[in-house]
Amino acid sequence: MKKSLDLSPNKEIDWALVLRNKGLRATQNAIAVTGLLATLKLPLSHDEIHLELAKQSSKEEIDSVTLYRILDRLHQVGLIEKTLGSDRIWRFRSANEKALEYFECGSCHQHFNLPAKSPLLEIIENLNSQLKNQEMADFAISLSVQGKCKDCKSHA
Repeated sequence: MKKSLDLSPNKEIDWALVLRNKGLRATQNAIAVTGLLATLKLPLSHDEIHLELAKQSSKEEIDSVTLYRILDRLHQVGLIEKTLGSDRIWRFRSANEKALEYFECGSCHQHFNLPAKSPLLEIIENLNSQLKNQEMADFAISLSVQGKCKDCKSHA
């Protein structure tokens, strides 16, 4: 897990300042994308992010190429994580160390948070602590559990 921002619900975050501190331009689009991803509990694909931004904005829609570039830059500076799903689609989420890992349905490709008390999460925390104790830096630990969700299982 990467060290990240405190994204507590009670804390107001100045995304323009965060972006500038990471060496990025604080454009309206970059601020909107960063703010959106910080509110999500599960990773979204480029297309899903594009749709969410369109729903939230009364302004001109961000074009697809600009969104790809913003996501790439945010990932490069460690503000977001990206994972490749079993459907070969990249999904993005905020690089929040409190984010839960998830289960991905191999049929419908929906994502579900793993239970907060999952033993897998304890293993990840243990590994994270061991790496920090060995003075490792800028590492990421990611876990994806795949299978069939209850809806797809019942339709099989």
